[in-house]
Amino acid sequence: MKQSTLLFITVLISNVLFAQVDSSACINYHKGYFSYTDSMGYVVLVQRRNKYQYEKNIFTKVKRQLKIKWISDCTYHITQTMTNSKAQRKYNYNITKVFIEKPDGNKGYGYSCGCPDEKGKDKGYMKQLSKKEFFDLY
Repeated sequence: MKQSTLLFITVLISNVLFAQVDSSACINYHKGYFSYTDSMGYVVLVQRRNKYQYEKNIFTKVKRQLKIKWISDCTYHITQTMTNSKAQRKYNYNITKVFIEKPDGNKGYGYSCGCPDEKGKDKGYMKQLSKKEFFDLY
């Protein structure tokens, strides 16, 4: 009985430890160049620096400026402050909470968010780019 209880506790603790995201890995994503695919399948380029995130949809040429506030190493709020799209201006000043769920080293990360659109929750992958890759696509 004692061995089975000890085994159960050990398995439970190991599952909790391995289920947690390594928060030190998320610090690499606080600044830099990235890309993701939006809900329409278009590539969006992202540049993060200091308190702001700048995005450009390569196909539609829609640009957005977002304020980014890191809540923890792996969680942040983004708030759209400007866009050149009249249709997306309705999202100005909406706060979106984003969770980095699956850090993938220098390749990027999997994320989920409560996005303020008709879909509600969204999941995706933010690919990390070098400065050269970013400006070659821009």
